[in-house]
Amino acid sequence: MTPEPQVPRKYPRIRAPKGMLVGWKSAGQTTATRLEIMGLGGLYLHAASPPSVGSTIELVLDLPTGEVRARAIVRSSMPQKGMGIQFVQMRPEDRAKLNRYLSRQSPSPEASVFTAAGTSHPANWRLAISPLRSEEAQHRFEREVRHLIELTGKRNYYQLLGVTAESPSSQIKKNYYSMARKFHPDSQVGSRELMGPLRDLMVVIAEAYRTLLNQDKRAAYDKSLAAIGGFSLHREKTDTEESIAAWLKRANECLRAKNFVGSIVWLRKSVEVAPENALYRAMLARSLGTIPQYRNEAIEHFQKAIELDPWRESVYTAFAELLEIMQLPGRARAIYSKLLEISPAHAKALKRFAALDAQEKADESSGLIPQFFRRKN
Repeated sequence: MTPEPQVPRKYPRIRAPKGMLVGWKSAGQTTATRLEIMGLGGLYLHAASPPSVGSTIELVLDLPTGEVRARAIVRSSMPQKGMGIQFVQMRPEDRAKLNRYLSRQSPSPEASVFTAAGTSHPANWRLAISPLRSEEAQHRFEREVRHLIELTGKRNYYQLLGVTAESPSSQIKKNYYSMARKFHPDSQVGSRELMGPLRDLMVVIAEAYRTLLNQDKRAAYDKSLAAIGGFSLHREKTDTEESIAAWLKRANECLRAKNFVGSIVWLRKSVEVAPENALYRAMLARSLGTIPQYRNEAIEHFQKAIELDPWRESVYTAFAELLEIMQLPGRARAIYSKLLEISPAHAKALKRFAALDAQEKADESSGLIPQFFRRKN
């Protein structure tokens, strides 16, 4: 018999009072079902027809400390029994209510499982978000929304969608759908105070997408943007911009030829001139990572790139892959964890985090890794 899924031990968890119900909604059904186990990381709910693993649900808990709303992902599902869910989004004030309620209860040793015997335990269940991380992620999200709202005031559709005048339609479409998934009001049920700004933001984002995807509208928009001096394509490039463009062109030529030493030379020049550009840092880090003696330097550039632009998902995955190559699974696991904070459904991050988590447990149980090395890693 496979083990039952466990509630992460680093989070308080209790067996819920008998009869406590939780209202929840997913695609195709809205209902209220009995709560079995609850904690800061997630819940176990009884349900005759639970959604499949990976489904996203919205839920409401009516606690003595106040109503708590959250967004969660189904991590285990057993028809006629129930489902284990992991919180992925919750407002700081809601998490504070949940934390206050849990702190008043007496944790039960029996509550270390989500019941439903025979349910498998996904290794990435330990990814339940801590209060600190939840608040940090929420603050980052709010800062990004404010930044985008400022861009809407400038009416520069290229900056808003994160593209340039040379970007193809495929890149515009990709960026638009990525932003729509992230900033659509329906995906932010736990942020009521942001509902109005997000609706306004999505109106402008959709307008920018329709304009730049249509050739005639895009041409007319470019002319109007040039008339007010806001279109870089219609002004003289500075010597620095021309130099960087030339260096990047040569770096890309080297990369296509797999001449990584050559690409490092040109990318170093770009970073020296524009040290605050996260993309140049990430490109340099990738090239440095292909050469063993340069990998520690690659780590430094990856870290700086994430600091400058914490929302570029591809940088996290490239960084984590390098750390795995360098046989630093603990650090790689931490990077995948950070990526999952900003993109909870990222398929590769979920898969690699689960694999690294399982490997860590296997190594611990076999005693292959000395205790002092595990702490260091």
